[in-house]
Amino acid sequence: MAVTTERATESRDATATAVAGAARARRARGGGRPGFDDVWTWVCAAVSALVLLTGLVRAAPGIGQGLSWSGGPAAHAGVVGTTLLLFAGQIALSVRLGPVLLSPAEITWLLPLPGDRGRLLRPRLVRAVAVACAAALPTGALASALALALQGERRCEVVPVALLVHLSLACLAVGLGTVAEARPVLAGRVRLLGGGLAVAGATVLACGASAPAVTEVVAWSGPWGWAGAAVSTAAGHGPPLAWAVASACLAACAAGALWRAFRAVADIPTDALLTRARTGREAAQGATLLDVRALTLVLQLTGGRGGRLRRAARIPMPSSAWVVPLWRDAVVLLRHPWRPALACAALVAGFAQLRVVADWAAEPGHGAAGPLKAALVGLLLVVPPYLAAVALSEPAYQDTDRPRRALLLPLSPGVLALSHLAVPVAVLWLAGGAGRAAALLSGPPAGPLGAYATALLLAGPALVGTTLWGAYRGAPRYELLALSLDWFAVVPFVLWRLAPLLAAAFVLAPYLWHAAYHPTAAPEANTLWLAARSAAVLAWTTHRVARQARDLCG
Repeated sequence: MAVTTERATESRDATATAVAGAARARRARGGGRPGFDDVWTWVCAAVSALVLLTGLVRAAPGIGQGLSWSGGPAAHAGVVGTTLLLFAGQIALSVRLGPVLLSPAEITWLLPLPGDRGRLLRPRLVRAVAVACAAALPTGALASALALALQGERRCEVVPVALLVHLSLACLAVGLGTVAEARPVLAGRVRLLGGGLAVAGATVLACGASAPAVTEVVAWSGPWGWAGAAVSTAAGHGPPLAWAVASACLAACAAGALWRAFRAVADIPTDALLTRARTGREAAQGATLLDVRALTLVLQLTGGRGGRLRRAARIPMPSSAWVVPLWRDAVVLLRHPWRPALACAALVAGFAQLRVVADWAAEPGHGAAGPLKAALVGLLLVVPPYLAAVALSEPAYQDTDRPRRALLLPLSPGVLALSHLAVPVAVLWLAGGAGRAAALLSGPPAGPLGAYATALLLAGPALVGTTLWGAYRGAPRYELLALSLDWFAVVPFVLWRLAPLLAAAFVLAPYLWHAAYHPTAAPEANTLWLAARSAAVLAWTTHRVARQARDLCG
């Protein structure tokens, strides 16, 4: 008995010593609190962002005046539409990644313990609300700058209204995401709401200038539209009562959503927390490694349970072996309908961007653009059609993600890789043909719409070829970051990352720039040069893609 008591005393002493040592170590490293360097870094970043956003808000009315923007239905539609698209993105991010995040260790060790789950989960919800509000502040500043630029005049009350409504939108998105996380049955409805808002925002941007009634109906249809209505009304000399009531109603809805979220946070199931923890970890890894494809896969795998849509999206399998690759690509795009939708939205945005640049260049007082400015403008004009080609090349990305899925096909890896050109090029040609027909029916074919349609028809294969080159390059080459310890060590990696976009810019940027700045200066020669560059880049990319496909599958 004495020996047992002595050993128990020694065990308690050892445990007390270990606990005391752990406490001393925790105090020595600050208990997990951020150090001075971390705080100073965040303070410098916040001050830099504040200075940049303040300068942008102050310069926004002058930018709008320089672009001859003077408000009206187009400005109202622009503010309401962009706000709806932003809120749809916030809902998608909140539902897919989850506002309430725990580490796997906390889920495994702490949640099974008896006690109130809310005491563990509510602080995480508070942290999610704080992060969302911190992200909403620069978003509100950018929204106020956009509203002031579209109106073309300075209004001091726009900034506080924009900040308030975007803070409310962020809290509302967190509340909806928490409720969807606590009750997975409602997650599909919340995702459907986000998709509907995205469609409504795109509709307002496309038709709001010519049909102001559409903008008004969407703007006052619910809390998602009150934010844009309040900012647009405050910027457009509207009655103060209108934007004050809209802001107050939106803030009340956000408060109600947060109240409901705090009541439901304790009911979040463990499997939902595990799924969000795994998704958040994978998304953080992809963002840290600058792997855009990894982030895309995370969003696809957490994108919902579209079972009905996927069961309905079936095409009879062809009997010919040579048509099977085209059938596979069509099925992939049908089972990922947001990819063609994103491609259409990118093409529309590209035409709108070209139209704005052409109108701005046609105004008197703008001198000749230098080489650097011309290259920058041309690169920006190429980005939307390139993103459309990337969205349509999803089947190629899936083959590179899982090379084994194509092993049983009676085609060589090079032929299979090149077969991914057909469906995206057909879609781009269809869009270009529709644009060309609309240009012939609506006005002179040499206008921006006709030039944009010609670019899609002639440069579509080269655009898809550059995206296939990017898909079959393999994993990111992080060894390029180890060339130097200086800041310019990232330049080779960035150039490698942007190489497909730069190849697409070599094809399309000169043509789009001439179409915007000099639409009447030798358009036939400009078109011939576009066809020559497109053929050269297409030949080079097909050679590279075939070789990369053989290396990947070999």
